[in-house]
Amino acid sequence: MPRRKRPNPQSEENIRRIDTKPRAKKQTHGFQVHFLRGDRVVTKMFSDNVFGGKQAARRAARKFKQSMLRRLPRRKFLGG
Repeated sequence: MPRRKRPNPQSEENIRRIDTKPRAKKQTHGFQVHFLRGDRVVTKMFSDNVFGGKQAARRAARKFKQSMLRRLPRRKFLGG
């Protein structure tokens, strides 16, 4: 049985926390908004460095997610 990756406790629905390991050459710290609506894929990264810290990046990601969800069509569930 394959091991499941442990979810980051700082992530939430459609918003992933991304922190590279300290020994990585290139460091990435921030929140990524990612979801599908209809035939559209929406992905945007909110870097801690660009937005002035972890909390500001999280607020910006939440704000972006809400604005996109209002503009895009609702999810359609197929099958049943």
